[in-house]
Amino acid sequence: MKNLFLILILVFYASCQSSHERKITSPDRENTISISVNDQGVPFYSIISHGDTVVGHSKLGIKVDDAVLDFSNDLKITGFSKGEMNETYMLPTGKTKLYRNHATTGTLLLKNKSGKTLSVNLRAYDDGVAFSYKIQSEKPLNIQSEETEIAIASSASESWIMDYIPDYEGFYRRRDFDTIGNKELSYPALLHVNHKTWMLLTEASVYDQPATHLLKKSQGNLVSVVLPEKFLVDTTYTSPWRVFILGQDLGTVFESVIVENLNPKTEIEDISWIEPGVAVFPWWGDYLANSYIDTLKMYVDMAAKMKWDWIEFDVSLVNSPWRTSREWRTTEWLPEFTRYARSKGIKVYGWDEIKVLTDEMDYVYGRYRDLGIQGIKIDYIDSDNANAMRFRDRAMREAAKYGLHVSFHGETVPRGQRRKYPNVMTLEAVRGAEFYTFKDVAPPSPVHNCTLPFTRNVVGPMDYTPVTFTIRKENPRITTYAHELALPIIFESGWTTMADRPKAYLNSPAKPMLQQMKATWDETRFIDGFPGEFVCVARRNGPDWYLAAINASEPREIKIPLDFLKKGQYEITLYTDSEENPLTDVGIVQKNIVSSEPLRISLLKNGGFCTVFKNAF
Repeated sequence: MKNLFLILILVFYASCQSSHERKITSPDRENTISISVNDQGVPFYSIISHGDTVVGHSKLGIKVDDAVLDFSNDLKITGFSKGEMNETYMLPTGKTKLYRNHATTGTLLLKNKSGKTLSVNLRAYDDGVAFSYKIQSEKPLNIQSEETEIAIASSASESWIMDYIPDYEGFYRRRDFDTIGNKELSYPALLHVNHKTWMLLTEASVYDQPATHLLKKSQGNLVSVVLPEKFLVDTTYTSPWRVFILGQDLGTVFESVIVENLNPKTEIEDISWIEPGVAVFPWWGDYLANSYIDTLKMYVDMAAKMKWDWIEFDVSLVNSPWRTSREWRTTEWLPEFTRYARSKGIKVYGWDEIKVLTDEMDYVYGRYRDLGIQGIKIDYIDSDNANAMRFRDRAMREAAKYGLHVSFHGETVPRGQRRKYPNVMTLEAVRGAEFYTFKDVAPPSPVHNCTLPFTRNVVGPMDYTPVTFTIRKENPRITTYAHELALPIIFESGWTTMADRPKAYLNSPAKPMLQQMKATWDETRFIDGFPGEFVCVARRNGPDWYLAAINASEPREIKIPLDFLKKGQYEITLYTDSEENPLTDVGIVQKNIVSSEPLRISLLKNGGFCTVFKNAF
């Protein structure tokens, strides 16, 4: 009788557990994601960060074109397991060299009335949470839509979000989130929930299916995840990760590497051939620069004098300023040019379009290899659909086989793919300096530049093509010279592609600073800032710390603690705003400082500064 009573208690407890909330909490116990099923068997999740609800009860689900795989209601929790992952890995590019992937993990099993199972995989990090879905079937799955919703907790959250466009070359507008009407929105989406918790919404690990974006409902703070199309997969479907980067300060968001952590490990056994670096970009200064070997040699000579690493030779723009030409295939001087670049220690990467590479990838990659071209920028994809994402996956995978580095333009935002494919150097998906060359469009603004480090650049490398000292008549910049000089440190990209003409750099008063610019970082520290107003960043390359700030608002003084330096005295050269000619000149000041005392820097409106602390680590 006693054993029967114990069995009944266990059965009762198990039945209660099947409908109760399941949750995992981050290693530091501050971030929690919970899943529950209501009386109708509909699954919901919620997120708590540092004691506050940041995402209220929000619907989960995937809709499949098969009644047997209906997971919209009548679901029961049939299993739940928790674990922990704690690994480190290294990548040749990014905010850091050594990545740590430490999280609490969970897997929740939901069974429908047909006996089929939907798995929800969970992760809780100290700087955010994420979840993804998995469905297994005996036949191919026709995915109709994703039913995921996100109920932002605050009724008046500040937000910095771009209206959705497939090339992601818009502005992250500052708006009260609840004032945004019925509108499609892009990742990443930055919100200041309850004016307390910073939350960045994005997704990670998208390779063989469409990338999603967000749809804001017309009232309240509810958004849904939008698939751009229906699509077919094999018998197992694993969704991308829905990602919520969370922090009580902006530095947590800025420094996060969750997006890379949620991607699969690389299968490239040897990555020693991958060499990020600073590049030059002839097209910005002359649309037909790629048509003339003497012009390209001039850029190579400049890159060598500036101690930079790469030249972007837009190979298929030979005799064409904008779209693919096949004339490069019969142009006789290409081998001479690549030999010349190599003789100067400068590596070459090329350019072509998706419309060519879809059918002729092996030909182009093979010719590049034969010519000694070591990378490619792939352009005009401009889509989040399944075919576009599968093309990207093939382009990255095959490039690695040919020993090619890769950049994407006309592009979607990064979703962490450089972990799987470390040969990915950078992606565009940004309104960058090329817009200075276009008439009748809004160019990058100082506000935009001061927003990107908290939005677009958080989720991966960004090919902004910075440091445009020349003021273009088509669309003149209003940033100061020092602001432009600081951008390669403020922005992260495996190819830091300097856009201006040779004389702009060779004759620059800031040439000594330019010759020290790097594209890889061992460590990144957020110092201070606010989206759209200003940002101050420190990044370490080897023993040297690079420090920079840019400003968009009225003149300000920033106080910079130097606790990232090893203790001691330093003699530094400060490159600051020129008081007399801030648009065309830079102030240069020699300064002795002590690491125990904060550095005070004055920035003009739209201004900036940068410096290097040598042997400071």
